[in-house]
Amino acid sequence: MLLSYFLMIISFVLLIVTGIQGYLQFEIFNASHIEFPFISTIFYMFAQSWVMFYFIGAGKTVKETILHYDFDKSIYDKVIAHKRKLFPHLTFNMLFFGTVFVIGAKVHVGSISPSIHGNLFIFSLVHYLYIINLTHECFKETADVLSGLGQKIEEDK
Repeated sequence: MLLSYFLMIISFVLLIVTGIQGYLQFEIFNASHIEFPFISTIFYMFAQSWVMFYFIGAGKTVKETILHYDFDKSIYDKVIAHKRKLFPHLTFNMLFFGTVFVIGAKVHVGSISPSIHGNLFIFSLVHYLYIINLTHECFKETADVLSGLGQKIEEDK
């Protein structure tokens, strides 16, 4: 979970730097605004995928624990609720940033207005801030579910 936070923070910083680089047109380690977003986008996609796999793994652990100890299956409903709340936002935000990355090439050749590219970037970044907060809430709730399962296991011994 801590690695997820670290990856989200680094990806957010990379995206901010990418946006600033797009507006101010400077190079970072000899990478122009055409090259640096490639690195930022790949890292961002990896970070979001990592978060998704954390929740998938945590859900699998909860499900297996419930089945192994024959606990109330309603505990797993909380995990499913977290996924239903978080995964659509994660997926759409990945789509938004992927689109921003792809249409950046169209802006470079003059096919699309830079304002469309910039506005979609800002929208995606604001949505990502929302997702970071939502992810934090889901992490807390999932940690509560996992610790609750641990307490139930200790009580049953």
